[in-house]
Amino acid sequence: MIDLHTHTKASDGELLPEELIDLAISKNITALAITDHDTVDSLDMATKYAKDKDILLIPGIEFNANIEKGKMHILGLFIDYNNKDLKKKLEKIKIGRDERNDLFIKKFNEMGFEITLEELKKVSSGKIIGKPHFARIFLKNGYIKEKAEMFDKYFNQSPFKEMKRFSYTPKDVIETIKEANGIAILAHPQTLKLEEKELREKIKELKEYGLDGMECYHSKQTPKQMELFRKIAEYENLLITKGSDYHGPVVKPETELGTGNNNNIVIDNEEELLEKVQKYLKNMQR
Repeated sequence: MIDLHTHTKASDGELLPEELIDLAISKNITALAITDHDTVDSLDMATKYAKDKDILLIPGIEFNANIEKGKMHILGLFIDYNNKDLKKKLEKIKIGRDERNDLFIKKFNEMGFEITLEELKKVSSGKIIGKPHFARIFLKNGYIKEKAEMFDKYFNQSPFKEMKRFSYTPKDVIETIKEANGIAILAHPQTLKLEEKELREKIKELKEYGLDGMECYHSKQTPKQMELFRKIAEYENLLITKGSDYHGPVVKPETELGTGNNNNIVIDNEEELLEKVQKYLKNMQR
């Protein structure tokens, strides 16, 4: 079994990289990609910890890309996480996150919610503070009853939804991943919120920038969506990947590492998918 989309405490996951790796091994996962949001802070520790263990640890990242409609995330797999250009771009993204978080805190305080940057730093553990960390504090303080409320009542409503953080264009993201010797994968295509014709056009555009593959098996995809994404990937000669988008038992209790939601991403040819990715990577590096 493989899982090419997971998160640790370095971004908005719940587990330390060592804990995530141990969990993966206990579930007989043979290949695990750690793809934290806009950070590579967990990868050095994860790589060292997994070195002598019976698992292939794939260094990765999940970038947010700036688009007008929907949400686009692009995974970078097998990246050189010490690449200078990559780290420079990540620092700019972090500054943008920090500026937006300051706006969030100020507005929530004006609304009567007690929340501070110090609290956010405590619950985030890593250097990256995101919307899920605000949700954890709101849950702890009893301001909301479940995580979804944070988005339904606040982040998806004005004025919060207009408070955008800095992000690079899809072209910039893909080029950055390639500069770091990685493979660029479109994560969870359903979040683009495009009809099939529009999605096919978008995929062609991303291919022109260097897109290598699509995440055709994701925990929040329906069987119909998985079938469509696989057909598009095959038609466009793109790599097909699978990822649970695992965060942890509290953040996403419905999602299990490796198997997704109710085993919805368990497929027969997982190892074959990985072999194709590895073969593609070798050819790319020649």
